[in-house]
Amino acid sequence: MPNPLLKTLTLGLALLAGSPAIAAEDSLHAVMDAQFQRAVAADPEAASMLGSGDAASNSRLTDISLARRDALRAELRASLDEIEQWDRDRLEGQERWSHDFVRWFYDRQIQLLAFDWAPAWLQLSAGVYAVDHLFGMATMLPRFMDNSHAVADEAGARQYIARLQASGAKLDQLIENFDMQAAHGVVPPRVALEGAASQVRELLRPPPEDSVFVGSLARRLDALEDVDPLLRGRLLDAAAEAVRESTNPGYARLLARIEAVLEDQPHSHGLWALPQGDAYYDAALRWYTSTDLDAEQVHDIGLEEVARIEKEMEAILHGQGLEEGTLTERLDALAEDPAHRFENSQAGRDALLAEVREILDRAEPGFPALFGRIPTQPLEVRPVPEYAQDASPGGYYFAPAPDGSRPGTYFINLGTMDMPRWTLPTQTYHEGAPGHHFQIALSQTLDELPALRRNLNPSAFTEGWALYAEQLMAEQGAYRDDPLGDLGRLQQEMFRAVRLVLDTGLHRKRWTPERAIAYLRGKTGMSQADARTEVYRYLVQPGQASSYKIGHLKMVELRERARQRLGDDFDLRAFHDLVLGNGALPLSVVEGVVDEWIAEQGG
Repeated sequence: MPNPLLKTLTLGLALLAGSPAIAAEDSLHAVMDAQFQRAVAADPEAASMLGSGDAASNSRLTDISLARRDALRAELRASLDEIEQWDRDRLEGQERWSHDFVRWFYDRQIQLLAFDWAPAWLQLSAGVYAVDHLFGMATMLPRFMDNSHAVADEAGARQYIARLQASGAKLDQLIENFDMQAAHGVVPPRVALEGAASQVRELLRPPPEDSVFVGSLARRLDALEDVDPLLRGRLLDAAAEAVRESTNPGYARLLARIEAVLEDQPHSHGLWALPQGDAYYDAALRWYTSTDLDAEQVHDIGLEEVARIEKEMEAILHGQGLEEGTLTERLDALAEDPAHRFENSQAGRDALLAEVREILDRAEPGFPALFGRIPTQPLEVRPVPEYAQDASPGGYYFAPAPDGSRPGTYFINLGTMDMPRWTLPTQTYHEGAPGHHFQIALSQTLDELPALRRNLNPSAFTEGWALYAEQLMAEQGAYRDDPLGDLGRLQQEMFRAVRLVLDTGLHRKRWTPERAIAYLRGKTGMSQADARTEVYRYLVQPGQASSYKIGHLKMVELRERARQRLGDDFDLRAFHDLVLGNGALPLSVVEGVVDEWIAEQGG
């Protein structure tokens, strides 16, 4: 989870209604860009993420009131109607794919927003509930302020403070959505409410001057040159006052509502337990997988992939002389070996970060043989902030700012330090290079494409590419002398295959979280704590967990189709440049792009 978790990194854009009429000389891309620009103008937080905000927008937070939800529904329909005025058969070049892309985008979001209890924002990579432990304001507001609000000078600092002053009202809008959903019988799972309450309490625990919000501003001010100490003090005092008068009271009101609802929520069920839950889950699967596969098909694909990968993992374990015990027991025994772990100390954390950077350095010389285009944006490796460690996965990617003001960032969770060494290469290829960083950073440079195609990252494409990147590195010999590294790769692939089973199990087949955790543990060897974190995520982000493996399978299918049809003329480097050079697309559109390329190559 662009993050909302984060990595998955789709932008929370509220795309607005189009211009009244299409002039004959306008291009479809011009219309799409006009819609995008109006969207960003209406969404101050998206503008900051893109590095395009002005002084006014950088001082405001995005409207998520229920009134905004009603307007958004109408605007999405108007935008789709405008796009559909264009005859797809008369379009040429990239505009054909843009037409397919944007129609898919509007249609899928309209479906998700149509439910009476839908929250007042687009369901891009967010959760379905107004409040939860991952995507609610308790987590997202601090992350947004720390990662996306630029503080390059005094003006940026004052805009930061203005946003803190506006945060109480934003949190009240969140409560409004929370109460609306509860009135419809849509209450988050108990585990999500407990996690959200815990996070809010942690944010409220320190005095305002020691708040994470003030600490973030202090850190950024310290990084600036020649900041007058008196000015620094006044700015931090103003930030603390904003936290005292607006932010903390808003969080306190939110916490009171969460605790009141928590008293009457004993369950942690999937969507099947909600009004219209089955219909919503169908729509969520269509959005996240960008296919029309139904829950039963996704579940069956997952079971088939789990069985296949399990055989490959067994072969490696046998090769290591580990033949007795369950898969989980043997993986646990390997993981507990001190030779495969980092110390749970600052020295151990430093060593882990250094090893990740070394993995990237070793991989870099091989990239020119695989890619004609390589990102120019730097990739930075950083630890997950301490306040977010408990609810965050082992790693995630945060996109660079299109204006170059922020690098691409691979965040690694150093909270528990329970990740074996052999898991690091695969995670690094996925979150960093040639995974998310290559795909997302290159997409931002495709200036010939409309802004929406450069910045929206459909999950099946983005996560499918990152999982494909894991396989690609194995095919290039990354684990030739590292069988445990290959075991780590298979663990991660198994993890993504298991997600197909768990996602559909939780939301359609009425699996309990306990059953899902046990299945995940049994098939991957994941720790109890990590398995619990993952399953609790799937509960509040239905459909997204299925996107990884569905996207990966399609990437491999299309590559092998091209290889078979083109024979000796198949060029792997050209295939990668084709897939990444068109930006992130729904899988059905990617298939059309590849089929056309194959035909043009004579296949």
